[in-house]
Amino acid sequence: MQTMSITEISITIVFFLAVGLPAAGAVPSFLSTESLCRSGESEYVSCVLQDTRKIVCVFAAGNSRPDVGYVQNRYETHKTIEFQYPRDPIAPQDKMTIVDVSRLRDGLGSHLKFRQGSYEYVVSNALVPGEVYVAKDGKTVFDKICRGSEYLPFDDAARSGLPHGVVDPVDRLDRHDR
Repeated sequence: MQTMSITEISITIVFFLAVGLPAAGAVPSFLSTESLCRSGESEYVSCVLQDTRKIVCVFAAGNSRPDVGYVQNRYETHKTIEFQYPRDPIAPQDKMTIVDVSRLRDGLGSHLKFRQGSYEYVVSNALVPGEVYVAKDGKTVFDKICRGSEYLPFDDAARSGLPHGVVDPVDRLDRHDR
């Protein structure tokens, strides 16, 4: 049996976890080189992961409440979408949640979360500039901080378009806010 390094495992795990989940067929047409949004989409959050060229983005269209429009989390470069969840553009009800993990009025300290199989994914703004981490069976298997120094807020559209979840054990795995 061939063993993999932690780096190889992390790269393999992050947003590639569903067996048989192909990359998107065509290269999307982006609005500009500054935005990875497709025409008609709004960006809830986007960050380039530190020490990589990978971008984690959360986009939405027609998503004024959890049961309408769609929200997708994408892991991509400027040329290729390597993973998107959910695979098809559907309403986020029962697919993603947003959880406030602090008591600040402006929502500093929120997690956008989704689960696929035994993996839980968290896009966090509980630190500046933000982070993405993945847990399996209650243990962190991937954790990357976003590049930059700006706070990445989840705006009112994200807060009204995503169902509100509850703080659970995966929220306590956020290692960078300690």
